[in-house]
Amino acid sequence: MRSAVLFAVLLLASLPAFSSDVKPTEDAKTILAQQAEIRAEALAGKGRYKDMNEAQRAVLFNHQDTVTRLLQGVDSTANLPENDKLAAFNALEAIEAIVNKAEDERMVCVREKPLGSNRPERVCKTVAQRRAEKQKADGAVRSTTTCQDGFNGGFCNN
Repeated sequence: MRSAVLFAVLLLASLPAFSSDVKPTEDAKTILAQQAEIRAEALAGKGRYKDMNEAQRAVLFNHQDTVTRLLQGVDSTANLPENDKLAAFNALEAIEAIVNKAEDERMVCVREKPLGSNRPERVCKTVAQRRAEKQKADGAVRSTTTCQDGFNGGFCNN
């Protein structure tokens, strides 16, 4: 239980820009220590990792390797370039989703340029939100294509 709480605190700490009220821990060594603890428990097959299959464990370790690579030799996540902050955040979110078996709740952040601007901004959405937006966009394209191509007997319900 202590491990899960510490993991959640460290996960939230990985990108300070998401919380303006609370100054989370940005200490890379603390994050790396937590990842080492998770890896040891997963390798031993203890606790929440006892039912984890080899494929899930390999994905978990791959994300942990990304975090380790990004944070090695860095004192604070604040010292990382923006793209590396996003990569570390996304890897930590993926680890949390695997550990908690909550893929739909996993937050994914990307840098996007808003329409009419050359200045990229961070956009974060859950996997479930991204899927819903994609399904909505696919449905809109499908209905527009059907009407424009003369399908549906030439009748469109727009």
